[in-house]
Amino acid sequence: MKKSLLLLSVAALAGMANAQVITGLATSEELEAVGLSGTKTDIEPVTILDNEAGTFGLAYADSWGTTTTYKTYRNITVDGESIVLGSGAVGNSNPTFVSYEAGVMSAGAVFKFEAKKEGYMTVFTKINPNKQYVVFEGKTEGLPYYLGWSNGTQKIFYHLPSDEDGLMDFNAPDADKYFVAATKQVVNEAGLKGWVNKNDANDVVYADTKPSDDYTPLNEIIPGATKPAMPWNVEGFESAPGESTGFLTFEVLEGNTYYFSALGSKAACGGFIYTPSLPTIVYEAVLAEDGSVANPEVVFDMASGVESVNVENNNADAPIYNLMGVRVNADAKGILIQNGKKFIRK
Repeated sequence: MKKSLLLLSVAALAGMANAQVITGLATSEELEAVGLSGTKTDIEPVTILDNEAGTFGLAYADSWGTTTTYKTYRNITVDGESIVLGSGAVGNSNPTFVSYEAGVMSAGAVFKFEAKKEGYMTVFTKINPNKQYVVFEGKTEGLPYYLGWSNGTQKIFYHLPSDEDGLMDFNAPDADKYFVAATKQVVNEAGLKGWVNKNDANDVVYADTKPSDDYTPLNEIIPGATKPAMPWNVEGFESAPGESTGFLTFEVLEGNTYYFSALGSKAACGGFIYTPSLPTIVYEAVLAEDGSVANPEVVFDMASGVESVNVENNNADAPIYNLMGVRVNADAKGILIQNGKKFIRK
């Protein structure tokens, strides 16, 4: 990806008050039209959506169905435009992936996007910080992305390091924070695979196939080969938080094809949202039945480049709501709610 011309166009668009937001979220009818339903069935690669921003669909044949792809937050705003997230497609097979250097996933539950405009694409999905997420431009170029996630009390937001061409920079000063070493099974000069006895590390056998259930692959680290780190690992939580609403945002160029998915899981996605420049994404506050704030508003300001971890639940600048759940001015009077707590201002 050569970014020089794109950077000029993004810089010009950044000052526009009303940036163009193009939403490509599939309806249940559109999903059903390509054979997707609540029951997973064998489906060949297919385009689900096609609009002025690009086409979105399934990259490989798999057993695909529909799912509710979002937890905790479904109402969001992207550059000021309100959007309600819906259902999406989910596959059955974990993507086959070795490392960024080895190229794009070759099979499994993988999504495909063909861009018709230069700008940024955001895909929303349930993100489990125990999984890894990967994006490719074409078949060989690992693409850096912004990753956002929040369950209302915690927040993950970061951007993979990029080089001058906008591709993954594995040599960035803090690269070790975002990448982990990839591994593969050892193969000797005769082409036989190495197997180690689970009960005796000194018992190593080379054979075409697994000798028995007592043996596991003898792995070795491939110098320079990489995979993405798990989101919670990147941010340094003491333990992995649970699944919740998340997104990936990455740069796209007109005429290029992009692949994205989760490793060790079956990613779910219901489409895309296009913006000509880096978007600001707001998860709208979730209210409990009594009008209290169950999960506060969460803001992801990508243009700032500031990475963050926890939502501040005692933030003096947090939005204030009345008992009807309507956001009010900071000087409003009456029984109010801020940071999920009620208070009275006379």
